[in-house]
Amino acid sequence: MLSNKSKVYVMLLNAVVALVCLVAFLHGQAHAMWYEAKGQAIILNGDKEAAKREAIEEALKQAMLFSGASVNSVQQLTNGLLENEELTIRSNGEVEQIEIIDERYNGEIFTVSIRADIFPATRTCNAGNDKKLFATTYFLIPNRQQLTEGNIRHFDEAVTNKFAKLMSETTDNLRLAYIAPHTAKFKSEYTEQNVRSLAQYGNSQFAIIGTIDDLSIDRQPASVFTPWSDDKVDRYFAITLEVFDGINGGRLFTKSYNTHAEWTFDRFEQIDEHSNYFWQSIYGRKTQDLLLDAIQDIKESIACQPTTGRVINVAGDIISISLGRDNGIEENDELMLYQAKEIMDNKGKKFLQYSLYPGTFVVENTFANSSTIIHKQSGLVANIQENDFVVKK
Repeated sequence: MLSNKSKVYVMLLNAVVALVCLVAFLHGQAHAMWYEAKGQAIILNGDKEAAKREAIEEALKQAMLFSGASVNSVQQLTNGLLENEELTIRSNGEVEQIEIIDERYNGEIFTVSIRADIFPATRTCNAGNDKKLFATTYFLIPNRQQLTEGNIRHFDEAVTNKFAKLMSETTDNLRLAYIAPHTAKFKSEYTEQNVRSLAQYGNSQFAIIGTIDDLSIDRQPASVFTPWSDDKVDRYFAITLEVFDGINGGRLFTKSYNTHAEWTFDRFEQIDEHSNYFWQSIYGRKTQDLLLDAIQDIKESIACQPTTGRVINVAGDIISISLGRDNGIEENDELMLYQAKEIMDNKGKKFLQYSLYPGTFVVENTFANSSTIIHKQSGLVANIQENDFVVKK
């Protein structure tokens, strides 16, 4: 039996020490990532094998949950490791390889480190129907001289608002929740910082950066044989859209689109680019079709990104987070909390290092854009700070 002092130590260990540290090399969302997970467990009644199994299972479970892989094979994977520490195990194409890289006993504590090569799930994902909120600015138009014909000087604002409206009308769970009332040109070295700030200000998980690359006119004069005919005028529309993770600033999607259509307006006509008259024109309808294609591509590219937010306040054992009903959060939903920081090795390669808080947190109260959560098991919230991250399981 453990002493009272040991029991207190066990509670503190479960709440604080048993963090799982995950390191994932950033080389694209569709490729495997190496996750290094460290798990710790209490040795009860001298049973080291039970402690080893418990530590391995917890480390595997947290690593697989965090990576998006299924967790129904954790016991099988644990059994494989215990039988042969160098065994390569394949599980539904998600876990390519897993191995124990270190283990040690220290008094009543067993510590094990594992490394897993995990592919994100490709067939289905639990986050597919989660609400996804985006923040953006008015889409940038680098060559504003192209706005002269039709005097469409507010075209950046009009296209951005139309994009938001189409997203809301044609998808169940995507919303452009915040549009900063200005355009922005982010320098490449500050892009990650700027998109994180934009998403945080808009209380959104994702940021969209749009650049309207071409609005040029192609005018073909009437033939000399039919001088009574009007000139044939086409107008181009080209746009590049980038989607960023507003939590870590990583780019999730980028694609360029282009089209053209007949420009049916008079050369000197003053056009209201917000009006139905404009958007129901041949050019307006063709532009909408292109935007709808882009929205579908974005939806597919982020379908498996889990709902993620931030800790905004810690008061005793009550934690307030930046996710609420607008994000699809409901009472009794289960969440995980973690810290994240970027590290760099001596070769300049960037890594994200995640430290997960042990256990599961449950939503106690939910509001429009925030919720309060508590620890499901112990109620202890040691070391949790504002701006830590929370992700829906």
